[in-house]
Amino acid sequence: MWCSSVKLWVAETRSRVAGGWIAVLCALITPTGGAAEISPPSALPEVLLERMNQAIRSLDYEGIVVYLHHQDHLETLSLDHRIRDGQISERLIALSGPIRAVARGGDRLNCVLSDGRPISAERSGGSGVLDTSGIDPASLHTYYQIEYLGVSRIAGRETEVVGILPKDDLRYGYRFYIDRATALPLKADLINRRQEPLEQLMFATINIHPQPAPDAPRPQSQLSIRSAPVKMPSSAWRFDPQPPGFNLVLERRIAQPEGTVTEQFLFTDRLSSYSIYIEPLSPEALEGTASIGSVHAAGRRLGEYQIIAVGEVPQETLELSIASVHRVVPQEDRP
Repeated sequence: MWCSSVKLWVAETRSRVAGGWIAVLCALITPTGGAAEISPPSALPEVLLERMNQAIRSLDYEGIVVYLHHQDHLETLSLDHRIRDGQISERLIALSGPIRAVARGGDRLNCVLSDGRPISAERSGGSGVLDTSGIDPASLHTYYQIEYLGVSRIAGRETEVVGILPKDDLRYGYRFYIDRATALPLKADLINRRQEPLEQLMFATINIHPQPAPDAPRPQSQLSIRSAPVKMPSSAWRFDPQPPGFNLVLERRIAQPEGTVTEQFLFTDRLSSYSIYIEPLSPEALEGTASIGSVHAAGRRLGEYQIIAVGEVPQETLELSIASVHRVVPQEDRP
């Protein structure tokens, strides 16, 4: 839910393929906050989500975050989120386990891993640890159901609970616990179709700073892949059919140190997303599947190429995504 670039996840699972997942190495999301009580909402759930998006883009806050993942792995982190000159900057420090730190600002994401190794990568938009950027309720109704789920107390504050519930098993959804006073999400659950939590992020304590004066500069909206326009691939690669609802919104070529090029194609259904990476075949090519928590990967060989799909979506979605990949031979190159 928070950083997504493609270099680190694949680098940890296969030592050479660049392009992967800062999210898995620097991720943050956390534990249960008790069952929500049903009571009348203060606004429509779609309106609550819109208020939440605006709060993250406009408020300064800091606190202690608990992150529950891999079913029973618990981490405690310190989070500082600030708006400076219209840009979101964040600092995240692990308070339990190995020393790790993440700083996000401008167009870079900097991580210090548990072995002390620093990693810097280009960030791809988003609103930070609690990445709700680009969520547009009006664009989700085909594949998700948006529901008001009641009220609950998180970090000593009253929240209203809104669910973005997947209608099939090809995507994950979210359950947000939205602060009544400020509209900040104080807890976020990544959930499957049965509303079972896969990862959970929750504030144990939070200090929310006063909003800026009316004449203070307001932050500009961050670019989000969730709202990016659909595009057709410009290369020889084709991806039809992809899993229902997922469309191509980004493609780019990534130069590798050894002189090869990896092509990245990013697909989204306006909430969930995954990337397909295509590069020259190598002995370490991933064939089959791999997982780290809720992040999955699937790979196969196609002629002289290896195809890898990576995303925070169900494994079945990635397997479907790579099965349809094929290459169109230009007319002039045909015999």
